[in-house]
Amino acid sequence: MYMYRKVSEYLEQWRASKYRKPLIIQGARQVGKTYAILEFGKRHYDNVAHFNFQTSETLAATFAENISPAYLLPILSHISGQTITRGNTLIVFDGNNSVVTS
Repeated sequence: MYMYRKVSEYLEQWRASKYRKPLIIQGARQVGKTYAILEFGKRHYDNVAHFNFQTSETLAATFAENISPAYLLPILSHISGQTITRGNTLIVFDGNNSVVTS
């Protein structure tokens, strides 16, 4: 429980920063990285769009085409089945022992 609380406090500081950039969380497998991020998202955002690169071949192909947010956001909204809105949606990219949030 202590590690989860420490991670939660760090995530809350990250969210409150006016200079916030995408966050990369790396670590060993099966230690709770994804769980901590998804729980944080549920508490602090209207919705969470979670994408797992290990289970979706479509994602890698989508990012290979174009990485412009204007191009990607409508596609990611379609893939997740959710409307992704700035400031209200936590976007989580998961895979290879790393979790990236934006």
